[in-house]
Amino acid sequence: MSTRASPPRAPGWHCLRLAAQVVALLAVGQASAASVAAPPASDTKSVVVVAPQCKTESFRPEAFVDSLRVELAGSGLSCCTLARPEADTGSVPSLRVRIELVPCTTDADRVQVAVHAPEDPRMVAREVFLADVERVARPRALALAVAELIRSRRQDVRGTVPQTTLAPAPRSVPSITPLPSKAAQPVAVSVRVEAEARRFPTRETTTWGGRAGLTARWSTLYAEFDLGGSSARAQDALGDVTLRSASAGLGLGPRFALRPAIVDLGLRAELGWAWIRGEPALQDVRAGGGSDLTSSVGLRWSLELPARAMIRPRLGLEGGGVIRAMEGEANAEPVVGVAGYYLLAAAGMAISL
Repeated sequence: MSTRASPPRAPGWHCLRLAAQVVALLAVGQASAASVAAPPASDTKSVVVVAPQCKTESFRPEAFVDSLRVELAGSGLSCCTLARPEADTGSVPSLRVRIELVPCTTDADRVQVAVHAPEDPRMVAREVFLADVERVARPRALALAVAELIRSRRQDVRGTVPQTTLAPAPRSVPSITPLPSKAAQPVAVSVRVEAEARRFPTRETTTWGGRAGLTARWSTLYAEFDLGGSSARAQDALGDVTLRSASAGLGLGPRFALRPAIVDLGLRAELGWAWIRGEPALQDVRAGGGSDLTSSVGLRWSLELPARAMIRPRLGLEGGGVIRAMEGEANAEPVVGVAGYYLLAAAGMAISL
């Protein structure tokens, strides 16, 4: 038997092999670290609005969602889907916006907002105060605040600003001042239709008629314009005297928006035209007629309730004096006329536009 010794391997071969293994291990480690350190890609493409658990007519989620769609137009997000509080949307890659009224009452003026995504534990939350915003403008004011909150969160997720994980919003959190202010509040316009009775005590005359008009209200002021007509009839031994009139009125004054009602108090001026005609009861009595301009100034008070309803019963009281009068006479004695001071009572409906 013969043996053959294998030639010894060079020491450099072992060194090269060991170095290659170390390089491979380092490359694998760096790839693993990069995959761990890299934040998860956000594939959030839609926005889901979770309706508040508090059910009240003072906040309409549909109007808020419509305003939020306008504010997020062009952002690349599909906005918006309205979900019930108990709905499970955690498996859907979406940005969830939770809103809740604080406190849960019909006159709630604070809204808690929280924005988060199911695939990302980070959450941003704010409390929006709406006490100084008219009720009709609150959905848009809230949509402006929520849209800004969503944009800031998306910038943070993309790495524009470093951000740490936030805990769920506490009860007391910083507030966002709504953009609309009292100076920019919209004008509330309503139409009113009412029946009225006006008494002129110095001429023992009561006119009955109706009036329709427009009322525009700001935060603490109102202005109104109306058109109306009325008639009266007086009887005498010589015959009957008929009074008819048409007038236009203009009012202005302070507005008091209380919780249950709307109260207006102000000055009112009226300009009109009156017709008076006699109807004789005897053949030898001669009757006549005529017309002339009339005007008056008074102080008016009105009440509408409930304040938040679209159609509201309306009551009005007015008192004042006639500046330009017109009278009808029988046998040289006044029997009917628009003269002296007057008292007015009105009842009708107001419809908000």
